[in-house]
Amino acid sequence: MSADVCVRELSAPGRGAVSVLAVEGAGAAALLARLCSVSLPPPGGIALVKLSEAGAELDEALLAVRGAERFELHVHGSPPIVRRLLALSRAARAAPASVEERARELLAQARGEAAARMLLDQAEGALRRELAALPAAEPLARRRALALLAERARVARWLVEPARVVIAGPANAGKSTLFNVLLGEERAIVHAEAGTTRDALREPALLGAYPVWLHDTAGERELEPGAEVEALGQARARLLVVGADLVLWLDERAPARAPQFANLCRLPARAALEHPESARARTSECFREALRLPAQPWEPGAGVPFEHELARGIAQLDPHEGSGAWQAALERLLGPAPTSADCL
Repeated sequence: MSADVCVRELSAPGRGAVSVLAVEGAGAAALLARLCSVSLPPPGGIALVKLSEAGAELDEALLAVRGAERFELHVHGSPPIVRRLLALSRAARAAPASVEERARELLAQARGEAAARMLLDQAEGALRRELAALPAAEPLARRRALALLAERARVARWLVEPARVVIAGPANAGKSTLFNVLLGEERAIVHAEAGTTRDALREPALLGAYPVWLHDTAGERELEPGAEVEALGQARARLLVVGADLVLWLDERAPARAPQFANLCRLPARAALEHPESARARTSECFREALRLPAQPWEPGAGVPFEHELARGIAQLDPHEGSGAWQAALERLLGPAPTSADCL
């Protein structure tokens, strides 16, 4: 692929004080002139510029001109700003982004080692290499390969898109204690008085290898007249429970609204107080069992369809199609193969 503009991150991906981006290619100057709305400095020059797109200001940046087609942008180290600038560079190209480029963008947002390693493998061509042999394969081999890729895609969904895990149950059952244990820090207030938690808290956490959004909720109990704030907290907790990917119910008894729960794991009340490590291990095990996930979701070098549309497109391939039709379909799904000129 011949890219008119290539924007790549020179600094380490992720959040930081400053991100340094290289902007290169025949269309680099035109793209920067549009974003900056000022004349660009001569080669070797430096300027403080304001970046804007469609009338909306993106960031203030330091622009360094390294050559006629080579520039550097020093922007604030905010992942959304970096992603937006990378997206603008793709829009300036004639060809769509490759699967490797899409994996590399997601890599900057990866939560957890397993997610990062899986996406790094795809950014380095694991999925393309695995699929490259299939057009010449027999239909049975193709069918087996598609089934394997579908299962990998199902697991990868929970690495790329954190699940919603809600801790619920009666008041004073130890929900906030378990919340703190799973986070590894004292995030929620814990007190022996019932009704201490009156609103829902949400924090990112890891259950084993899997990233999740962990919710602590107000406990269920009969309320006295005038406890409007706690009643609102209980109502919010019920809504979160209904939409959860997994509910951790802290009580020895079965919950009254069990039929509404998508996935349910019952844990003994106050379990986290006595055995924190055991509580962490049991919760991770519950999570994997509920969503049918392996303890180790990353297989070195394995090709993984890590996007919904990509997984759907691969699943819809017909194992009995001719090799030419398969090759054409894969090229549409994966995008252009990376070359030395691509942003990787």
